[in-house]
Amino acid sequence: MIAVMEAGVAEGLIRDGWKALAVADWDAARSCFERAGEIEETAETLDGLGRALHFQGNYPQAIEVTERAFAAYRERGMTVDAADRARWLAFLHGAVNSNMAVAGGWMERAASLLEDAEECAGHGWLVLDRAPFTDDAEERQRLATAALAIARRFGDVDLEYDALSLLGESCVAAGRVGEGMKLLDQAMTAVSAGEVVGVVPVGDIYCRLLSACETALDVARAEEWMAVAGSFGAWSDFVSPVCRTHYGGILIAIGRWSEAEEQLLVALRTFESSYRGMSGWPLGKLADLRVRQGRFEEARRMTEGHESHPVARRIVAAVALGRGELALAEELVTLCLDGEAAADPRCAPVLEMLVQIRIARDDIPAASEALERLGNVAGVCRDEVAAAFAELAAGRVRAAEGDEGGPGSLQAALRGFTALHLPLEAARAQLELARALAENAPEAAVAEARLALRAFERMGASADADATGALLRRVGAGVRTFPKHFGELTKRETEVLGLLADGCSNEEIAQRLVISRRTAEHHVAHILSKLGMRSRAEAAAHALRERSKRSVAT
Repeated sequence: MIAVMEAGVAEGLIRDGWKALAVADWDAARSCFERAGEIEETAETLDGLGRALHFQGNYPQAIEVTERAFAAYRERGMTVDAADRARWLAFLHGAVNSNMAVAGGWMERAASLLEDAEECAGHGWLVLDRAPFTDDAEERQRLATAALAIARRFGDVDLEYDALSLLGESCVAAGRVGEGMKLLDQAMTAVSAGEVVGVVPVGDIYCRLLSACETALDVARAEEWMAVAGSFGAWSDFVSPVCRTHYGGILIAIGRWSEAEEQLLVALRTFESSYRGMSGWPLGKLADLRVRQGRFEEARRMTEGHESHPVARRIVAAVALGRGELALAEELVTLCLDGEAAADPRCAPVLEMLVQIRIARDDIPAASEALERLGNVAGVCRDEVAAAFAELAAGRVRAAEGDEGGPGSLQAALRGFTALHLPLEAARAQLELARALAENAPEAAVAEARLALRAFERMGASADADATGALLRRVGAGVRTFPKHFGELTKRETEVLGLLADGCSNEEIAQRLVISRRTAEHHVAHILSKLGMRSRAEAAAHALRERSKRSVAT
């Protein structure tokens, strides 16, 4: 009689434990499963306890308990449930411990268990869980499609929308942004309507949405969906550091930099003890934020040891551009673009950077070549972000050529970035517009530059604010705050500026001053930054005007 009563109590505790897991009450779930296990340790009590421990962040104990649950399911002949726990152990060893050999072993163990089992939703989950083992977008699409078919065959709603979100994310990664976003929106509606009930599938879907929005720079969609994230109660204490990293990237894009840093630091702290396989992601995002803030040395330090990674290489290229190391910046950007698909919209910001670099090096024909490639990307993929970057690059090139169409392109870029909720890019387009107007419409240039300066200062983009302040002083407009890095030209920079006015190339400047060509390039870049100018030709013209003023005065 006592045994029957205890069994009834244990069953009630197990039911309560699963209910607590469903509402993300990890402490209550753990307590229920531990108390049930004290009465009788079963596969179910170990399974639930392992999940609660995982969500609490106690990964070593979660692995140990889940391995025991796996063994208990196998002993009872519950093959599908054992395979489910094997998949979870693959995730724990791979994502948490960065031990891909052990993770692969558990995945194959799950596959072997399901080989002789009648087809069920478990086969779909196994297919879906193979996605993290590949970065190939086409392979991920194939896995998602296969899992989706199994989900619909067996009516597993959680699997269906989890697979649909993977398919959407993969389409975005492959450049089919519109198609992918429709699938992700569909998956998110299933979450918001309460159709998806599993905590893990809900977390997967949110995370993939954020990943896709960050990839496509679709910050408006991310903001709209995150407005209802409060309905997912586990956001504050379950969402993985990977999801927080994607969200941090989106916050960076929309100019909410203090919030972005908070999310990324939370992710980094979690990565210190777990998810080591993906620990470089938040650091890369933080380095990108430091570049935007003009804190180049910090950004460079954050990429040390990861320079071969494409994201790190792009960041180092941006640092080199900010420091005026133009040859290095161009080499790195070229490496970033090597092997990329001809119509990949993710190339747009990098191509726009290449245009900047080549204009700064006074190589307008090469800048025009990069602009043509960028225009092709925008035209083929019909991506609004790529189109805005193409307009910005076109404005830069036309202004450098003295083409009257420059301001029109820059205004189009400003409108585009503003509509896309990308404030830093919008402010940069506005600064370029001010530069393009400075010669013939100085009052309009001042108005545009002051708006850009206000935006840069609001975000904390110090290097951009410095350049804007320099432009305002050059056109005779006062600014309240002088840039941190602004100063008069050094004696050597004054000598270099004089040689620019004489029409000397970097190589000729190096020969005349007995310095290396790279040092000459650095001096030219610093001069352009201090004077708030786009190209060496503009700096040379400025120097000639100053000479003329001095000769008249004497």
